[in-house]
Amino acid sequence: MSANAESANGLAYVSLLGDTLQSKEGTVNTSEILKDKYVALYFSAHWCPPCRGFTPKLAEWYTKSLKEKGLEVVFVSSDKDEKSFSEYFAEQPWLALPFSDRNKKAELSKRFKVQSLPTLVILNKDGTVITTKGCATVSEDQTGENLPWFPPTFDEAIGNDFVKSDGSKVTKDSL
Repeated sequence: MSANAESANGLAYVSLLGDTLQSKEGTVNTSEILKDKYVALYFSAHWCPPCRGFTPKLAEWYTKSLKEKGLEVVFVSSDKDEKSFSEYFAEQPWLALPFSDRNKKAELSKRFKVQSLPTLVILNKDGTVITTKGCATVSEDQTGENLPWFPPTFDEAIGNDFVKSDGSKVTKDSL
């Protein structure tokens, strides 16, 4: 990757998430920690029962293989206060958007049209969206074998062989 591409990669995440993120050790530089990574924005909250069920699974998959394969998770909290955020974040092995940045949280929720929790938005290394259905995607591929989970092209999705009403087959090329 060229220096310009690396710089653009870091800037894409900085413009999306801000200059710093929160880790277990304290504040980290967004552009450095997310450089050349696929990023999963994890919209979740301590008070949300489906989140409380999904978070431990995601944490296990992340720790066992997803992090090693180049996926970084950033928790975007919908908790009601800093204490709830801190307690919930303590259970998570990844990064977080600082709770104090409520404007950035609101901006991200609006940008990715988050309507329910949990929501996992998977981003490409350049910050573009791969999928907003990350919870289902990761649940189906817990080891990240198909990471980064690009959706199939139209040709891949429709396949090559079709069955006619009489049971005979026809190929896409013959159509």
